[in-house]
Amino acid sequence: MKLVSLAGVASAALFLAAFVPVSAQAADLGGVRGGSMKDYGGPMPVIHQGAGGPCYFRADVGYSWSNDPTIKWPVNNTNTDTNYDVLDIYGNPTVTSTSTFVTDKVANASMANTWLAEGGAGCGWGGSRGVRLEAMLGFRGDRKITGEPGFFENTVSTTIGGVTTPGVVVPMEDPIHTKLQTYTLMINAYKDLGNWGGFTPYVGAGIGAAYHQLDDVSFTGNPNLTNRIRGDNDLAFAWSLMAGVGYQISDRATLDVGYRYIDMGKISSQRSDSAGFVNPAVHINDLTAHEVKVGLRYNFGGSEQVEMHQPMK
Repeated sequence: MKLVSLAGVASAALFLAAFVPVSAQAADLGGVRGGSMKDYGGPMPVIHQGAGGPCYFRADVGYSWSNDPTIKWPVNNTNTDTNYDVLDIYGNPTVTSTSTFVTDKVANASMANTWLAEGGAGCGWGGSRGVRLEAMLGFRGDRKITGEPGFFENTVSTTIGGVTTPGVVVPMEDPIHTKLQTYTLMINAYKDLGNWGGFTPYVGAGIGAAYHQLDDVSFTGNPNLTNRIRGDNDLAFAWSLMAGVGYQISDRATLDVGYRYIDMGKISSQRSDSAGFVNPAVHINDLTAHEVKVGLRYNFGGSEQVEMHQPMK
């Protein structure tokens, strides 16, 4: 009996030694249903979006104030002499015409203002005092172009019985009307000048190409110019100078407000008109503008930042 009692006591001691820690642990967990893993879970990872990489997408809208272009279209006055005293081989009065060059300058040339939109991408190096390079594709809407060529005079004189009657000279104005659309592809370089409270001013310059789409050219005020000279599409060299400021509104987004002076080259009409006749081409030069733009630069790439947080008890 004594042996059995000792064995029972030993068994009870082993049972208690095994049961008590488990019970204490269960009590600490609050039981099967009420337990919490917060005291026993490891540090929890929290992922933050880090600052963007050096490259960015960009989109701008703005307004373009056009400067007056230089327009050239030659005007020749015509003097026609009908001599009824001298007949040709068909028995008709002899008609001779001479042309006198007047001018090719178009006075009071003007080009209307328009809206613009641009989009592209770029990359920067050196932070807030670094440099940036970008490529931008832009579009400018219709701009009406008008001007006043030199006076056109058509003089007709007649000779009958050896007496010549001078014709009446009637000067007629020839106002020009057309419109222009322009696409640009520019490669721009910027120098950021530093960061002051999130504001980063910059200066820049760009070179590229302008693709012009010139509408047909019409004339008013002259009944002898009722046909329309065909417009044309052409590429021209373009360059620009810029200044502005960027304001960082998040780790990746920057609001950009800027000014630009841009020279988009020139464009000429064709020589044929709507009736198939050949005319002098209308040349439109010095297509320049002052522009203000507002846009958003969004940096992409970069890395994510991971922080480990210990759960609170």
